[in-house]
Amino acid sequence: MLKIPILPIHWFGNRPAYEASSLRVVTVGLNPSDREFRPNDATPVSKDFRFPDYDGTDKGLELALNNYFKRNPYGSWFKGSFGAVLQSFEASFYAEAKNTAIHTDICSPWASIPTWSKLSENMRQELEAEGQALWKKLIVELQPDVILFSSSPGHEQKIDFPSPDTAWKSIDVGAKRPLLVRRFMINGKIAQVLFQVQGRKPFLQTSRNQKLRFSQYLIA
Repeated sequence: MLKIPILPIHWFGNRPAYEASSLRVVTVGLNPSDREFRPNDATPVSKDFRFPDYDGTDKGLELALNNYFKRNPYGSWFKGSFGAVLQSFEASFYAEAKNTAIHTDICSPWASIPTWSKLSENMRQELEAEGQALWKKLIVELQPDVILFSSSPGHEQKIDFPSPDTAWKSIDVGAKRPLLVRRFMINGKIAQVLFQVQGRKPFLQTSRNQKLRFSQYLIA
């Protein structure tokens, strides 16, 4: 199987609350996990596992995506990966902070079996052919102030909006990998991207205390 054709996950989280936030923070991954549709490999995939509000309509899809963190979110991944980093920006996926963040995937909105790292290059290209254009269009609509991205090396180059900076700024944050920071112009507005090469999960090799300082590294 390549993609799980139940529903595309264009974003995870409460978009109206995000749009009303004083600081708009978007997190980025590569593509959704199959764990969004089943608890383990032995279980058939189903939209009801995490998206019970989806009824096959566009309205139902938007409702399901907006309600994701109110239902049955993949908390062990989202909190463990982004919780402390978001806290640095007074943000959260949950209704517990000043700013509401949402999550997106830069390569494809479709979950896949197997996971991204185990897909063939041809399969990745097939998903990215549609997915990257959809992500870019979504980011233009979302108008973020901060984009938090942690992945394998090279994926930061997929962010190809115009930039006033000639290169990524490398910052030693005391972790195994430096933090890369760069400003981009998105529909006339500056957005700052903080990128760090990951371990098994985003920002895995960076301590909680190091993550809590990320907001200090924005380019003035």
